[in-house]
Amino acid sequence: MTIADRASREFRAYERARAAVLHLSDGAAAPSGAARPSAYWTEELDNIDYMIDASPLIVRKLRHHAFHITGIRPYDYRIKGDNTRRQLFEARLRALQALDRSSLLVAESPALGGFGYEIDGRLFNVDTLKFYEVLIGMDRGGVLDSVRRQPRPTVCEIGAGWAGFAYQFKTLFPQTRYVIVDFPELFLFSATYLGAVFPDAKLAFCGTAETPSLADAGDADFVFVPHTRAEELTTIALDVTVNMVSFQEMTGAQVRSYAAIAAKAGCPLLYSLNRERSPYNTELVSVSEALSESYRLTEVPVLDTDYTSAMKKPPKATRMVERSEFNYRHLVGRLERAGVRSHTAHANQAAAAADVSSRPAAGATGPTVVLGMTLYNRATHLREAIESLLGQTDGDFVLLLLDDASTDGTEAIAREYEQRDARVRYFRHDTRKAMIATWREVVEIARREYPSASYFAWTSDHDRWHPRWLERLRAELDADPTAVLAYPITRRIAPDGADLEKGPRLFETAGKDSWSDRWRHMCHEGIGAGDMVYGLMRVDALMKAGIFRRVLRPDRLLITELTLYGTFRQVPEVLWFRREFEGTSVGRQRHSLVLAGDEPRWFGAPPWWQHTVALWQEYARPEVPPLPIGRGQWARMLLRYQLTYGWRHFRKTQASHAIGRGIDNIIWVRKLAKHYWHHAVYNLLVGSRAAWGRTRRFYRRAVYEVLMMTHRLGLRGNRKTETR
Repeated sequence: MTIADRASREFRAYERARAAVLHLSDGAAAPSGAARPSAYWTEELDNIDYMIDASPLIVRKLRHHAFHITGIRPYDYRIKGDNTRRQLFEARLRALQALDRSSLLVAESPALGGFGYEIDGRLFNVDTLKFYEVLIGMDRGGVLDSVRRQPRPTVCEIGAGWAGFAYQFKTLFPQTRYVIVDFPELFLFSATYLGAVFPDAKLAFCGTAETPSLADAGDADFVFVPHTRAEELTTIALDVTVNMVSFQEMTGAQVRSYAAIAAKAGCPLLYSLNRERSPYNTELVSVSEALSESYRLTEVPVLDTDYTSAMKKPPKATRMVERSEFNYRHLVGRLERAGVRSHTAHANQAAAAADVSSRPAAGATGPTVVLGMTLYNRATHLREAIESLLGQTDGDFVLLLLDDASTDGTEAIAREYEQRDARVRYFRHDTRKAMIATWREVVEIARREYPSASYFAWTSDHDRWHPRWLERLRAELDADPTAVLAYPITRRIAPDGADLEKGPRLFETAGKDSWSDRWRHMCHEGIGAGDMVYGLMRVDALMKAGIFRRVLRPDRLLITELTLYGTFRQVPEVLWFRREFEGTSVGRQRHSLVLAGDEPRWFGAPPWWQHTVALWQEYARPEVPPLPIGRGQWARMLLRYQLTYGWRHFRKTQASHAIGRGIDNIIWVRKLAKHYWHHAVYNLLVGSRAAWGRTRRFYRRAVYEVLMMTHRLGLRGNRKTETR
């Protein structure tokens, strides 16, 4: 086929897409509510308005014009002398290929101006790797297994852009029926591209005369649905819903709406590759929080860095990089099918409220989960905390309230709830025993009163929890026997309940089977022990880890010890709202952990040293150690722990801050001196050059004046030449 023929076919595909877009836009009212484009997309759509009247040349180079959607350009893939970017790109490609167990790599098509690095005779660019990474994540998350089992699977992509992922997916699974929901203006890219690379495929545009509704699309290979008609998805059966890098640009209402529509359509699986939100998107709080209202989310680890770093140097091995809400996350959402379980939980709650005498006796078959809430003078927020726990969708738990001799209205509130709900039990100290003793005792009560319980979680008397908090965490531990701890993403809130602008702390050890890998990972990257300690734990692992030891930062030590016994799983959803008061927990610990006069002898030492001593005494010193780890190995492990945790601890001290300020001042003085030195040198050079120029001009003027004077005086130039 000649170039002219190919261009003609491509342009015919464009003309068909253009006709459909014009029909969809003709007389259409401005979208409102959840269908209204976010501020980001309003601006982006204005940048591609010229595509409604594109020339054949623009269509032949359509991939170049997709820059407005993807942000990548052919210029970035030209040879420019330095080959570093290409080497980094190839290294990421090889890393992905090492994870690929199903031959999922599909190269960029050269059609419509396809571009990229030519590797092994094929084109690859950042989009190619992004789609490849998503396919690997879908394979590892079990999504593609579901697709393979269907003779004619229906896949819906929300926000397909220029349809690069649709091209790869259809190439791998040609039997797929692919539904694209997007702004009609973007069909000029996606429909043109797919019509060109799949010339025999059937395309249908929902809302046109040929396809008035989605139900009329028949057996079309590609169905294009305007975002204003997304509700029609509920009329067909969806197998998988996919979104890449566009949920993060939407409003919170839009993300919730799309997730609810997919759930209403009975779509069992949803796959998301997004940040929690884009840095400049002020209309969205969290993608995972919005999706979790309809789907149970699980993060799928692929690579440690984002796809956007494909041509960037990785961070140094010694530099700790903390994940944030602006990192991309691979999330698999499974449709909630907990209606029966939730109904049962609420029925149990009602029965418990009706018959308080039904409380099980010690030793009888009890609940699976015990929640231990320690109380101390937080009556203001106690009702809200208890209500949020009693309202959990999973009602298979008992709530133990242990009051450390509060002096406000805490006791009255606690006894009120004990009378109202059989799952609540109240215990009280006659005199205050401080935090460590109280936290240990509530676990001991749980073991004594409910020995059959498998899971335990500490809860606070001033926070609140999402209704599905316990259900999600328990599901993670039930699904993974190697996990000893599951905890959610934490949202910080002020005393009045307002959200605080603090990013989430993200850390887990899922997938690290050996305790040595988990220990190393915990030492170098472990953050948020204060969040993890409020997660759901296996009781047997908690007992082996010694509960709370008498040291500073006992939560950090406990989490470190739990690392030895199993993996940690973080549910990628905001399910716990942690209330923060003035002053950090670290600043209060010296007088809140133990009573005055009852401090251990090394209590004044740094936390990392206290932890080292405790770990050595518990695990290395005994003749019969609890774990098969030699003393030499323990010495190396503790050295690593001291160096990493000691450095982190030092960086938080006033001395570290003073040194930092001193270094900053030195750097500032150096920069200032350098600035003035450069100015002095510059002024000297410029002044010298100017002085030299003036000197030369003065010299030339002086010579000229002397010559002219001698000429006028007849001393030069008037003597006639003698002739013979």
